[in-house]
Amino acid sequence: MANPSIDRSAQTLECRLVGQGAPLLLLHGIQGTSEAWAPVLPALLARRCVLPNLPGRGLSPRWRADQALPHARYYHLDHYADLVHALVTDLAQRTGSPVALAGWSMGVSVILNLLARHGDAALERLVLVSGTACATPGAVWFRGETPEALEREARERAERLQLKAVADADAVAASWASVRGADLRAAARGIRRPTLVVHGDRDGDCPFEHGRWMADHVPGAAWLPLPGVGHSVMAQAGEALGSSMSAFLGS
Repeated sequence: MANPSIDRSAQTLECRLVGQGAPLLLLHGIQGTSEAWAPVLPALLARRCVLPNLPGRGLSPRWRADQALPHARYYHLDHYADLVHALVTDLAQRTGSPVALAGWSMGVSVILNLLARHGDAALERLVLVSGTACATPGAVWFRGETPEALEREARERAERLQLKAVADADAVAASWASVRGADLRAAARGIRRPTLVVHGDRDGDCPFEHGRWMADHVPGAAWLPLPGVGHSVMAQAGEALGSSMSAFLGS
C-alpha cells in the first residue's frame, strides 16, 4: 500500500497535462524541468501526457528545515521514486488504464529505482532515454566533490547551456550525489514490461555504452541508437524520438 504521506507530497508537485487517451508520464533529467519534453510532445498527443516537475524544479516544492526528510534525502532517487510511484498509482486508478512511463537522463534512474522499490504494478511499458543503470564509472554529469562545488558547477552549466528552465542548484547537487552512488543494474535486468531504450552515440554525459548495456540486459528491449546525437536527445532529435515513441506506445 502506498504511504499516505507520500501521496500527499505527490499531490503538491507541479504537473502539466496535455493530450487525450491512455496515460503517459514523462520524467525530466537532473538539471532540466518538464519543459525538456516540449519538442517531443506534438507526436504524443494521442496519449494523456502527464509532465511533473520533481522537487526543486518549476513550481514544485523546495526543501525546508521543517521537512521530515533531511535535505540529502529530499532530493534523492528514493524520494523521487516514491513520488512518481504515487503519481503512477493515482493515474492508473483515475483512468482505469496502466501507465506508460518515460524518462530522460536522471528520469531513467528514477524509473529503475521505482521498479526496485515498488515493482511494476500499474505500469504498461517503459521508454528509457539517455540513461544509465549505474553511473559510476563512465557517466559524469558533474565533477564537483562537495555540495558547494556541485552547486557552483550546476549554476555554471546552466548558464553555459543557456537553459531557460532549470532545477535549483542545491537540488541538482543532492540529486547527483544520489545518482552517482546508485547501482540499478539488477532492476534493469528484472524489467518485465515492454521497453524502448534510446541513446545518442555522441552522448558526452552518459556514454553510449551505458545505453547499449541496458538494451542488451533489459529482457526483450527495443533498441534505438541515434547517430550523431548527444545527451539532449529531445532538443537534437525530437522528431525522430517522437515518432519512435509514438510507434512504440501504439499512439
